[in-house]
Amino acid sequence: MENARNPPYGAASDEKLRYAILAARLRLPFDPWPKQNVETVVWHEEGAGDVARLAAAIRAGRVAMLDNGASRRLLIAPRAEDADKLALALAQAPDLASRLTVTTPAAIRRYLTEAGAAQLVEQAVSGLDRAHPDWSARRLLTPAQSIFGLGLLVLTGIALWQTGWLVVQVFNIVASLLFLALVMLRLLSISVALERTFRPAPSLDVDRDSLPIYSVLVPLYDEAHMVAELARALARLDWPKDRLDIKFIVEARDRPTRRALEALDLAPCFEILVVPDRAPRTKPKALDFALPLARGRFVTVYDAEDRPDPGQLLEAYLAFEAGDSRLACIQAPLLIDNDDVNGLTAFFAMEYSMQFDGVLPTLAALDMPLPLGGTSNHFRVEALRAVGGWDPYNVTEDADLGIRFTRFGYRSGTITRPTYEEAPRTTWLWLKQRTRWLKGWMQTFLVHTRHPIRLWRAIGTRRTIGFLLTGFGTLVAAAIHPVYIVTAFAMVLDPGIIWRAGSPLAAAVIFLNVFNFVAGYVAFALLSRATLRLRHKKRRPGVLPFLPGYWLLLSLACYRAFFQLIVAPHRWEKTRHHGQERSARQLAGPRPEPPPAPRRRLGPPLAQLPLRSPSR
Repeated sequence: MENARNPPYGAASDEKLRYAILAARLRLPFDPWPKQNVETVVWHEEGAGDVARLAAAIRAGRVAMLDNGASRRLLIAPRAEDADKLALALAQAPDLASRLTVTTPAAIRRYLTEAGAAQLVEQAVSGLDRAHPDWSARRLLTPAQSIFGLGLLVLTGIALWQTGWLVVQVFNIVASLLFLALVMLRLLSISVALERTFRPAPSLDVDRDSLPIYSVLVPLYDEAHMVAELARALARLDWPKDRLDIKFIVEARDRPTRRALEALDLAPCFEILVVPDRAPRTKPKALDFALPLARGRFVTVYDAEDRPDPGQLLEAYLAFEAGDSRLACIQAPLLIDNDDVNGLTAFFAMEYSMQFDGVLPTLAALDMPLPLGGTSNHFRVEALRAVGGWDPYNVTEDADLGIRFTRFGYRSGTITRPTYEEAPRTTWLWLKQRTRWLKGWMQTFLVHTRHPIRLWRAIGTRRTIGFLLTGFGTLVAAAIHPVYIVTAFAMVLDPGIIWRAGSPLAAAVIFLNVFNFVAGYVAFALLSRATLRLRHKKRRPGVLPFLPGYWLLLSLACYRAFFQLIVAPHRWEKTRHHGQERSARQLAGPRPEPPPAPRRRLGPPLAQLPLRSPSR
């Protein structure tokens, strides 16, 4: 295996050599990393508060001026095609040469980013709230929502006092109908997964000379132990390296991760962005800091533990080219490859399989809002900027962005080539991660129901129902599991309880609870089997009987999320990764494409991946 300091993706020296040769041709000094000392970087003399112009200058990476108060130096990184024009200008004005220094675009981008960091982070933190305050989770509740919530609590209290358990039974039935609708969605997703099982993998034939720049944003925090492996995984992406724009985004106070990245001999397509330390300290704030600097027509997001299929960018690009201008986002499947660690990771793997190979393709086929995953979603840059980017105050920024795309008239789709991830391997890590997700869903629901009539008019009845089902319905389903489990076990211990319920409504509640428990169990078993079969995997034996225990953990996370929503709505609980424990074979290189066949598999089979490391 390659040394971490000399990974197989090349060195930045090639770019330095090109600009050194260009400088020699122009008879100008060359300095790959000019010393800044006490000098100040000036990106533009007028309009210094214009973030759009600042970002455009950084993306170009062609000119920066260093000003120490007494003199100025102009740093330039001219394109090869501009060299003749510059040579002519120097011949006409020889004195100009004394004020020019040739450097690399990477150096200019670094200086300009450092100079404009305060403006960029201010835009990242406040941009969405200024442009669309009603769509920002910076405020938990509007005055109207507070009045409505208080009124609902008062009315519920009066109803409980007047009718006792009757109001509880009514709430139970409403929740059960939502739960049942989610079960029906999962059952519908089985047919979609089965159809995808026998569909040939999309061709990746494309004219590579015509491919545009593709940006990859990788937010990192406390991930020093992951960066060498991550850089190797990203270097295997099947895209021309001169048209890759990969940005590692690190927090200013996370010095270990920054040092680990700087220790790598990264190719010119890699760049390190340092985000100034400012609340909220969330992943979407880091992404918003980097978004104006993305140079590609398309942009995707990967996390520290991700290992994307090498052909994923090509498949996403071809899907965008085949779609219309409404197609703003493409979600790639997220698959778990450490499902053999324990029962918790096995259930997590089944959940991911059902969600990304079953439910999301079904919602996309129905043109419904997609609850996006937090990684491996691919965007048209202009569409992402048009909707305001990510909400830095929403801890499940992906789900919020999915419904916001719909409100702007865009739609989202799915592709087949996956990204491999690891599941949390301890209950505490799982609980913190799931708490954050559910808290973000609560934020998203509150934000987008501030003006329900506007929401309905913007996206229509069908998509509004879809949003309520996948948003509010998911929260209700997570909260009500203990009720179903207790009712089901009570029926097992005393089958006659339904006949002694005391009223038809109480009997209906018991029946619905037990029916939903069984239906949810069956839907989970069937859909997980279908989606795992799609990836040529089998469910871990002996796991399904413990599904009620997993559901109880989910309910605990939901209650914990509700508590955090009140006391710490913007707290981001970090998920610790263990990527260094993977086997050497997983890091060795890209997986080969499966041979053509009448029933070709969708992407590389997981059988080619060693799921157990030699140490286990």
